[in-house]
Amino acid sequence: MLPADDPQLDALTADAAGIAGAWHWQTGQLGSAHFTVRALEGYRSEVPVGDPACARYLQAMASTAGGPFRMRVTGLTLTPGSVMACAEPVDSAADAFMDELTVQLGEDAWFEQGRRDIWYVNLLHFTGDIPEPAKLIDWVAERRTMEPVEMVVAAAELVRFRLVGGERPHMRPVAL
Repeated sequence: MLPADDPQLDALTADAAGIAGAWHWQTGQLGSAHFTVRALEGYRSEVPVGDPACARYLQAMASTAGGPFRMRVTGLTLTPGSVMACAEPVDSAADAFMDELTVQLGEDAWFEQGRRDIWYVNLLHFTGDIPEPAKLIDWVAERRTMEPVEMVVAAAELVRFRLVGGERPHMRPVAL
């Protein structure tokens, strides 16, 4: 996971939630926005201190030269499960990190086969119905391409997610 906090992404997240419904997870907000490099395993309700799998994941990350990563968000897209901000690396560092991490993980790379071919930040994860889906579709289409938003991500982190409720519910990454 590469942190991707940016005020413009936060504003887009709030706008999308205003159209789709405030009950959806606003994961693109400050303190939650991130680029996923790869998923390592399915959800576990608890990860014990000293977990052997996490120790291996952290060792693989430490063995992989990473950061800083320069990314450019170029527009939005819509999937059945989320509104995403599409991005591209400004240089080869992020892609090289992704590839080398897979090598360093070895057998621990089993959960997500193949290589991701897109970089993105999930702005809004859908948790239920969207009252006016056509309105959201049009809003995203108007932002398919946008003035690029450049950001520098200092380093990758191994995280798990915790649901945070309230006025802007979201999944908050918690470093392991």
